[in-house]
Amino acid sequence: MRTRVAGLGLGPIRGDYGLMTPFAGTLLQILRGFMLIAWVVMAGLTVFTPDQVDGNLAWTTAVVLAVYIVTFGWRLMSARLGMNRCYLLAGGVAVTNRFGQVTDFVAWSDVTGIQQTTVVELYMGAHRLEISSNRTAKPLTLLAPGVTSRLVEALLTEGRRAGALR
Repeated sequence: MRTRVAGLGLGPIRGDYGLMTPFAGTLLQILRGFMLIAWVVMAGLTVFTPDQVDGNLAWTTAVVLAVYIVTFGWRLMSARLGMNRCYLLAGGVAVTNRFGQVTDFVAWSDVTGIQQTTVVELYMGAHRLEISSNRTAKPLTLLAPGVTSRLVEALLTEGRRAGALR
C-alpha cells in the first residue's frame, strides 16, 4: 500500500493515521457501549443470584472480551493493509478507502484552507476536517476518531511546515 501512496509524486511518507466512516464508527462505538452495559448488569445480577455466575457472567464476559480482541485485531490488520488511512506526505495528503485504494489526494501547494469541526457525543468523539484546494471545488473530507486526535495535530503541523497554513 505504501508504494501506491509513494507513487503519487508527493514525496516521502511522513506518517499514516487511521480514519473512520461516520456511520460505521458511530454504530460500532454504540454497540460496544451497550455490551459493556450488559456486562455490568450481568455482574450486578450475580450479586443477587450467585449460582448463576457460570450461566450469566462467564458467557457475557467471554463475549465482551472476544469483541474487544476482534476490534484490536481489526485495527492492526486494517493498518497493515492500508485500509481507511490518511497518509501525510512531504508534498501533500492522500486518503485511502476501505479496500486500501487511494481515493483522493491534494498537494500542499494547492491547499487554500482547512476547516475543522470537533464532534463530541455520548459514545463517540471525532474531528471532521475539510481540506479545500484550488484544484477541485469539492474539498477532501476526513473523519479522525477520538476527542484528541494525533492526525489533527500532525496534519496542522505538516501543513504549517509546508507553508500551506499559517
